[in-house]
Amino acid sequence: MADETLPQSEAAPVEPISQPQEATPVAVEPLTAQIPESEPLAPEPTPAPTASAPPLAAAPTGVTHVARDLLVKARATIQDRKRKKLEKILELLDAKKKITNDEVEKLLHVSDATATRYLSVLEKEGKIQQVGKTGKAVTYTKP
Repeated sequence: MADETLPQSEAAPVEPISQPQEATPVAVEPLTAQIPESEPLAPEPTPAPTASAPPLAAAPTGVTHVARDLLVKARATIQDRKRKKLEKILELLDAKKKITNDEVEKLLHVSDATATRYLSVLEKEGKIQQVGKTGKAVTYTKP
């Protein structure tokens, strides 16, 4: 009855289900026939130097020496300050006979990691000796 209410133009035609057909082989041309052979590229011309830009070799060498000298001087200043701080640690150790990382932090106004680094440097140089393994039990004395 539902078919009677729909007009003929709106109803979709029903096609019968057909069995799948076997595919017939089709001749396919190889792709190499469609791609042209590659030709070597022509070398790119090198641009001629212009008169307005000076060549790199003619750069003033004094500028690089000045910069290098500044860096060397800055590194030397930093190493000098570090050496003075290490000497302060040794002076404190002479006065107290035993120091901790916290005391070095407060003396030099540095972080925990920096104090540990300073103490490690002195220990590697053989100027101090670590007593204890880790934590609050670690102290440093003269060997």
